[in-house]
Amino acid sequence: MNSPDPSSHDADGNAVAQAFDSFPGFWSLLFRGLTRRCPWCGDRKAYFTGWFARQDRCRACHHPYRRGDDAFELGATTANIILTFLTVLVAILVAVLVTLPDIPTVPVVVIISAIAILGPALWYPVSFTLWQAVDLFMRKPDADELAGRVDGTL
Repeated sequence: MNSPDPSSHDADGNAVAQAFDSFPGFWSLLFRGLTRRCPWCGDRKAYFTGWFARQDRCRACHHPYRRGDDAFELGATTANIILTFLTVLVAILVAVLVTLPDIPTVPVVVIISAIAILGPALWYPVSFTLWQAVDLFMRKPDADELAGRVDGTL
């Protein structure tokens, strides 16, 4: 893949998305999504300037997170729910296995409830990059997207 060129801008001063010669496979996309990296270029800063502050384009390759569809946020929200539920299920499993045979119900319920409440906030940025990685795997980028000619607007 090409290295990111943050200095590429069009005549109006808008950032132009980087062109790619090849595209990563499923496991690379999944790893990048789970580690909050841009699925396109693998940059660590990607789309987030803070935990909740998101921008429309990757700071390195300038590819937009949105790929021309209205429902991107729905997919990211679904990924967030799945990640939170998996975290709750793993926490329940660990709590039960560690405390068998006398499971302290109230402390386990309090801990699991805290995980269920905080989980969506903790998984928020990961859910966006993970969903973009899944979306890129399910809907392979066309030649225009790989060339950086798609602006990502609705």
